[in-house]
Amino acid sequence: MHARLTVIIVAWNHPDLLSGCLAAVLRHLPEAQVLVVDNASEPPLTVPDGVTLLRAPRNLGFAGGNNLALPHAEGEHILLLNTDVTLPAAEPIRILQAALDTYPHLAALQPTLILPDGTLDTCGEYLTPLGILWHQGYRRPPGPHAERPHPVLAGKGACLLLRRAAIETAGGLFRPSYFCYGEDIDLCHRLWLAGWECWYVPTPPVPHAEGASARGLPTRRVWRRYLSNLLSTACSLWGPRLWLTRGLPFLLCVTLCALRHAVLPLPRRDPLPFHRRRSERDLLPRVTIRPTWRHYLALATRRFDRTPPPPPAPGRAGS
Repeated sequence: MHARLTVIIVAWNHPDLLSGCLAAVLRHLPEAQVLVVDNASEPPLTVPDGVTLLRAPRNLGFAGGNNLALPHAEGEHILLLNTDVTLPAAEPIRILQAALDTYPHLAALQPTLILPDGTLDTCGEYLTPLGILWHQGYRRPPGPHAERPHPVLAGKGACLLLRRAAIETAGGLFRPSYFCYGEDIDLCHRLWLAGWECWYVPTPPVPHAEGASARGLPTRRVWRRYLSNLLSTACSLWGPRLWLTRGLPFLLCVTLCALRHAVLPLPRRDPLPFHRRRSERDLLPRVTIRPTWRHYLALATRRFDRTPPPPPAPGRAGS
C-alpha cells in the first residue's frame, strides 16, 4: 500500500539539522513515505530505519536534489521540507492536505512559518508594480495577513505541500539549472500559468531557522544565484504584459542589487514546457501587491509589513 504523503528532505552536511528535522517528521507523520537526499555531504549522512536515503553523485543543489527524489515518491501529496524546519505537530500538514482534498484547483500550499524570534517568515510572495517580489509579513509579528488564506504568486520551498498531478502538468518540479534560490518562485509561477493556484493557508506556526541549512555559503555566491534565477524566471515565464508594465523597473532593481553585492547575474531562457492555460490579465490582479514608497523603503531595509486587501474566495482553476 502506497503512502498518500511523501516527504522529501534535501540535506547537505549539517547532520544535526537533519537529525532534528527527521525526528519531528517520524514522530508526527509516521504514515508518510520519507525520502532524504544526501547531496554529497562530507562525511556522508545517515538516516534512521524507515527512511529512504538517496545519495547524489555530487551536490545537485536544492533543485536537483528534489528532482532526484521525485521519481521515488509514492504519494499524491509531496511535502518539500528544509532541514532547518521542525514540524511541531501533524496538524499544520493535515490542514494543508485537507485543503488540497477540498479544492481540486489548488496545487501548492504554504503553512504559517515563523522565525526563531517569533516573527513571521513569510505568508507567501507577491509581485509589485516594480516587478520585484514582496515577502508578505517578513520579520513582522503575526497579524491579520497571517490569519486568513489568500492566493500568492509563490509559497516558500522550505515547507511547501504540492499536488503531484499539478507538478506533472507544469513541466516537472524544479529546473536543474536553478540549483538553489528562487526555484520555488519559478515552480509556483509555472503552476499558475498551467491553470493551477498557489495559496498561503494559516496553520499552527511551523518553526523555520532561516538560513541555517546554508551556513558557510559565501554571501556573494548566494546573491549571484538568486538574481540569476529571478532573471531566468522573468526571461522564461513573463509575457508581453509583464515586460511592458514592469520590465524596466524590474531590470533596474536587479541591476542596483547586483551592483550593491558586486555580482554578475547570468540569466537563462528556458522554453515553457507546456501551453499557457492562464493569461497574465487574469493572473496579475490576484498576485500583485501595491506598496507605498515607504513600504519600498522598508523592503530595501529588509522590513516587510504590508497587508493586501481581502482576497477572493477560492475559485475554480482557470477562473
